[in-house]
Amino acid sequence: MKYHEIALKAALKAGEILRTNFPYELNVEGKGVHDIVTESDRESEQAILSILKRHFPDHSIIAEESGTHQTGSDYTWYVDPLDGTSNFATGNPYFSVSIALAYKREVILGIVYNPIVNELYTAEKGKGAFLNNRLIHVNKKNTLSDALISSVFSPSSAAMPHDLETIGRLAVNSRKVLMNFSPALDLCNIARGKLDGIVDNGTTSEDHAAGSIILTEAGGIAENFSDQLWNVNNPGIIATNGPLQDLIAKLVRR
Repeated sequence: MKYHEIALKAALKAGEILRTNFPYELNVEGKGVHDIVTESDRESEQAILSILKRHFPDHSIIAEESGTHQTGSDYTWYVDPLDGTSNFATGNPYFSVSIALAYKREVILGIVYNPIVNELYTAEKGKGAFLNNRLIHVNKKNTLSDALISSVFSPSSAAMPHDLETIGRLAVNSRKVLMNFSPALDLCNIARGKLDGIVDNGTTSEDHAAGSIILTEAGGIAENFSDQLWNVNNPGIIATNGPLQDLIAKLVRR
């Protein structure tokens, strides 16, 4: 099966929906206590799932809005139809469609697509990472005080005080902390050398699956928030260009 071809078709179709609805989306609803969802999230996800289920009916799917569809397959798709919903809803074009495929828990394919600025990030295991078909690499920055780091706080009320303390610690020790609320694009911007790291205690597998393989194929490192291992199904992420990984992880986990 041509997994990349079908995933790309799904991402472009979802991107077309988001591009059409942006910035006119008015149907914004609460999602939990501190999060939101839009009709565009649901419309985009439905378009993606329709394509994936038609071509790969036996595969499992973990999707941001509709949840988990387990089939017992060794293959699992991770779908975030609109990563950066708060940006989308407020007219900020920093958002994307994020689709990944894992085989036995190892991510083997990732696509992240920002339809507004026409940035298409792709990666397959062992084949490198690309932005609009051009090979990309992380930068070689190794000084924390000169680093640009993305970080946000979890939507969990219980986790917020700890996360805000972490952001403050990062802000004091780095050049600047950016709060983009779009981990998929942040991981891609580390992959292309524009950002240096991301610390996010609130990401889920569908948020970071695609971006993680794009980053690692570009030469970066991804770890779970709580330890040095990488399991795409675990929440939270600390990821960098590589040279900054231990510096940032020790600062966050101390």
